[in-house]
Amino acid sequence: MLQYLIRLDDLCPTNNLAKWDRFFNLFDRYGIKPIIAVIPANRDPKLQACGNFNPYYWQLVRELQDKNYVIGMHGFDHYYINHNSGLLKMNNRSEFAGVPLETQKEKIRKASQIFRRENVHPSVFIAPAHTFDRNTLLALQEYTNIKIISDGLLRSPYVRFGFNWVPVQLSEVEQKTKYTWTFNYHPETCSARTFNELEVFIEKNHQLFVSLDNLDFSSYTLANAIFEKYCIYKRLARDYAQKALAFMERIPAGN
Repeated sequence: MLQYLIRLDDLCPTNNLAKWDRFFNLFDRYGIKPIIAVIPANRDPKLQACGNFNPYYWQLVRELQDKNYVIGMHGFDHYYINHNSGLLKMNNRSEFAGVPLETQKEKIRKASQIFRRENVHPSVFIAPAHTFDRNTLLALQEYTNIKIISDGLLRSPYVRFGFNWVPVQLSEVEQKTKYTWTFNYHPETCSARTFNELEVFIEKNHQLFVSLDNLDFSSYTLANAIFEKYCIYKRLARDYAQKALAFMERIPAGN
């Protein structure tokens, strides 16, 4: 079976909404219900510089919720405080991974409190930079009703550590032949070319996009663990090779 999902990251009060509206209009045209990574208390300076403050931010989030978009808790403040790469070794920066359990609990508690105050009900957790650890999951279990993690490197949804995981493997659309694939976009930095490619892809494949309710979750097996480790170390090796090549290119000829 082949099925696609799509996730948009970094919804916050200072978004350039024109960049987001092009995605929303496209999804609504084809009845696609994306996962939206909502930041409850943004402190990321890069995101704060994207646009003017939107006093109707939470009204927008509620409108998306009313359209049956999947609302995800995108951390608490999206502010990176260390260089821990967490369970998935995806990035060398984190709001959560490596942070003491009590601090993580406080972040999740505050995030959950904000969502409740705004009458928004996230069903998915989305860690900023894909970096989190077992303590993050413990905090989620204590302070939220969230049972789904939007992350992972496998090719199909699975169950691990008491959560349902929906893997997020691709940053742009790519034609596949089987399995479940999540495309992960950042509207603030998405180029016109990349968006046009998404639009063409959805026009041709919109019937293959599903909602979370359509997914089946399998147990996490030893084979899954081996494959996931392979994916992690393959990416780490590629990143190391790219950095080494960039370093070599900076060395003057003859040295």
